[in-house]
Amino acid sequence: MNDVTAMHLALLLATLAALACGPLLYVWARPRPALLTFLDGFLFVSIFGLVLLEVVPGTFSAGGAWSVLFLGAGLLGPTLLEHWISRARREAHLAALALAMIGLIVHSLGDGIALSSGGEAHAGIALPLAVAVHSVPVGLMVWWLLYPVFGRWPPLAAIAGMCAGTVAGYVWGPALGDTLGNAGWAWFQALVAGSILHVVFGRPHLEAHPHHAAPPSRYEGLGNLCALAGLLALAALEDEPLPAASYFAIVGDLAQRAAPWLLGAYLLAALAVARGNVRRALHLFAVELVDRSVAWVIALLLLAAFVAPLLRPGFSVTPAPGLAHSAALMVLLALGTASLLRRGGRAWISTLWPRGGHHHAH
Repeated sequence: MNDVTAMHLALLLATLAALACGPLLYVWARPRPALLTFLDGFLFVSIFGLVLLEVVPGTFSAGGAWSVLFLGAGLLGPTLLEHWISRARREAHLAALALAMIGLIVHSLGDGIALSSGGEAHAGIALPLAVAVHSVPVGLMVWWLLYPVFGRWPPLAAIAGMCAGTVAGYVWGPALGDTLGNAGWAWFQALVAGSILHVVFGRPHLEAHPHHAAPPSRYEGLGNLCALAGLLALAALEDEPLPAASYFAIVGDLAQRAAPWLLGAYLLAALAVARGNVRRALHLFAVELVDRSVAWVIALLLLAAFVAPLLRPGFSVTPAPGLAHSAALMVLLALGTASLLRRGGRAWISTLWPRGGHHHAH
């Protein structure tokens, strides 16, 4: 057994354990909203990071522009199915539930295929790792939604079926990878990646009990920061650079060059609004203006790093500007970290993409 096969087998076992831990996590986390919020923040960033930084660039390089359709199908398809199920008549509730369970088992079959190497030519580790991590909220979600209504046996049967589907997909995955070829396997990876994003973005394990008082956002922010630290450690341990490494090098260079100008803009805006009130100006500079704009700043930097090489072929990262730019960037990072702890990553996203009245259920 080579190292790659051993790693995929270990991730299969971790995935099965994550699914089976749903009941234990339910008992442990249900009376602890702060713990649930921390786990949500950690899983949200870690899974999105694995999928968007490693999986998506790889699938696009192998599958081309068609990967967008498969990624969108994985992301939006379950939502359309859920809307159809939610409209089912009460008499058809059990049939709708059975259909949902079949969908979960089919989803786990796809997870198992992604956990396999897909053939020796498709031995990437990022997507299997994302599958293993996202199985934590999936197992918790199944138990959380089914146990209060149906007792222990239906969720136990659902989790057992998902474990069986995962194993079956793992066993037959390499043969399917050989059959699909490079492009087909990339499209399948995009489909699974979209479904993973759908699960983690919906976070039904937190929305199933809306009457609970929401814990402070710092728990989510702390989970976000721990996940970011884990992603950085994973990138440092990998033998090859991340597929998106060059892109984020451009982001870092642009951020360093823009940092003094951003700090100056924050300071001028704070002084203009505070009208001589020093305490008010400091609060505006370090808290309010950062909270309102940090998500937009990051989004614009990401967009600029994507557009710059298109507008100027051969664009590359130039030598770092200097000590003043580096110091300004460190100040901005500190302000952004404090904002993340205050608000959490989902509040940042809602700044860019407000969603009113959203209720998500699997």
